[in-house]
Amino acid sequence: MRHVSSSHHADLISERFDVAIRLGTLADSRYRATRIASFAILPVASPAWLASHPVQTLSDLAQAEWIIHERLPTPLRWQLRTDHQTEVDFAIASAPRFSADSATALMSFALAGCGVALLPAWLVAKKVAQRELVPFLPEYHFPQQGVYALYPDSQHLPTRVRAFIDFLREKVG
Repeated sequence: MRHVSSSHHADLISERFDVAIRLGTLADSRYRATRIASFAILPVASPAWLASHPVQTLSDLAQAEWIIHERLPTPLRWQLRTDHQTEVDFAIASAPRFSADSATALMSFALAGCGVALLPAWLVAKKVAQRELVPFLPEYHFPQQGVYALYPDSQHLPTRVRAFIDFLREKVG
């Protein structure tokens, strides 16, 4: 087994990968995809940033200084859902302050007090518990994101690939 950690989207066939794991919303692809799990994403900021930039409404959030993930298909526009299952259009009002292609980098910017980042709940859970990051507006829910196994589109899925995907589903899903 070879593990490669990269935000680069490799050509699975030419680079000889059996499976790629992708997080988030998938772009159209020539590969097959199996959803393994899903996860919530939360708007978070440092306590210091929130002290000087209170976010109490969705309008406040739209006006905030944002740190965005540049690999998201629509990083400035979202369809939110309320606790009452009402859908709400949300758009960031101004250009983002920072962008990056790594959730870890976005979290570092948020921890440094650079603004609001939209991050996986599993990634920020420890920092939230330690009160280093603060989630806000819990009544609004950003769309669930997926964890996907991508593999070349072929007639027969190799047994080892099927076994690996089943293992991931059992352990992650």
